[in-house]
Amino acid sequence: MYFEMIQQFHKVLGNLEAILQKANHHAERRSFDANNFLGMRLTPDMFPLIRQIQIATDTAKAAAAGLAGKEAPKYEDNETSLSQLSERIRTTRAYLEGFKAPDFAGAESRKIKLPNTPGKGMRAAEFLVQRAIPNFYFHVATAYALLRQGGVDLGKKDFLGELPVVDL
Repeated sequence: MYFEMIQQFHKVLGNLEAILQKANHHAERRSFDANNFLGMRLTPDMFPLIRQIQIATDTAKAAAAGLAGKEAPKYEDNETSLSQLSERIRTTRAYLEGFKAPDFAGAESRKIKLPNTPGKGMRAAEFLVQRAIPNFYFHVATAYALLRQGGVDLGKKDFLGELPVVDL
């Protein structure tokens, strides 16, 4: 579970931070306030960019903590700028760096509480594959899509980041 979750979430959050930096540069080149991106939505009934990033970071830290049998730190959700969202991402990545593979020993037998379903949970492996990973990527991909829709020059490589390619 360590590789499937911690290392991937850490990497993708780094990619997301780099995407936010590109959004800042885009706004600077076009002479507008980059924080205009914060309220962007794909549709009226979807969360705006700021909430997409908050949920992605919350999902990463809560999944890591739950699978390791720990309590996740709470964030205030009071960011008002792209720079504060970048700091939130850095804080989450630092939290993830504190986990090591042995922290997940016995995780297979754990039941993970579902945040919005009181009294309900999932077995750890199912939680990871069916809830945590898809939910994390949903919100990261939506943040990417919002910034791309906002004119930021992004491509698949920005989303995926560097791949550990080897010679065959």
